[in-house]
Amino acid sequence: MPEPKAPQHTGELGQRYTELLHRAVFAKNPLVSEAALAEAADLGRTLIARAVPLEEVGELHHEALIQLAHDHPDLPLSQVAGQITAPLMEAYMAYSLAFREQLERRAEAIVNARLEQSRRLEAIGTLAAGIAHDFNNILGAILGFSELLGDELPADSAGRHHLAYIQQASFRARDLIARMLTFARAMADTPSAVELVSLTEETFKLLRVSLPATIQLAFAPPNRDAWVLAEPSQLQQIVMNLCINAADAIGDQPGSIQVAIQPIATAAGAMIRLRVEDDGEGMNDETLERVFDPFFTTKAPGKGSGLGLSVVHGLVTKLQGTIEVESTLGSGTRFLIDLPRLSHPDTTAPPTATGEAP
Repeated sequence: MPEPKAPQHTGELGQRYTELLHRAVFAKNPLVSEAALAEAADLGRTLIARAVPLEEVGELHHEALIQLAHDHPDLPLSQVAGQITAPLMEAYMAYSLAFREQLERRAEAIVNARLEQSRRLEAIGTLAAGIAHDFNNILGAILGFSELLGDELPADSAGRHHLAYIQQASFRARDLIARMLTFARAMADTPSAVELVSLTEETFKLLRVSLPATIQLAFAPPNRDAWVLAEPSQLQQIVMNLCINAADAIGDQPGSIQVAIQPIATAAGAMIRLRVEDDGEGMNDETLERVFDPFFTTKAPGKGSGLGLSVVHGLVTKLQGTIEVESTLGSGTRFLIDLPRLSHPDTTAPPTATGEAP
């Protein structure tokens, strides 16, 4: 009989598998057979713990059987078939159960992380709303008295010039407060059917004027209308914030922003997917975990408030949608937003829990 090929798994796992098959086949005592089955189950769990893929598990089975045949060439298959099947099945079952438990733990960890992020966003949103309202009252007094003071100063005076800077900074602060309130407040009770394709095309007209000429802005609309239930300003803010964030990631280098809209079917029902993708600098894992946190930003001081993506997250959540982000450092970023699709533009009721209009 020719020599078998050298097994690819010459380490501890392959040796353990071969030995337990030998014990199972030649066991005279039932206790020895039970011990072999218990070891087969332990081996299956060890294979998962060491991240051995399923195809390599099959190779372990094969190599152990080949080694058994090589060591005992005169042993008839009918004599050992039953003894071999039991440990093989035990190892496979233990492997499958351990794999399922591993997937369940990973899914639970993801859910818990998202719940923790939602609680953090809710707490920060409540705090931001309180601060924004109080600060808005102070800012109103600053703007009001500065306008009164401006009326008393000559147009060409240095004081009038300095006052203009005060008012300009105050207006910027007012815009920042408005974004904080947008993040914190509940969605308005007057959403309507909005055709996302035409609204995105209108938003692109504004973006092309504000974005650098070195950035190409491309839009891939679907071959049919895409209706969602929302306020037009909410959807416009989502598109603009994502595109501006993408432009910031590209920076001064030439780059492109790809925006696409397509109807999709998910377990939650019929959805409209908005995809915004750039070829900018991308994000590392640490940044990716905090990308939706309010006031978190990797931009230089004075270049960003850290509210853009948190506002997008809040708006998408209020519209009963989902948002996912995929990014690799140096390879760009992709945002995927799924919003409940309206089957008919005359629908005015909010989406149901399954994401479909009634």
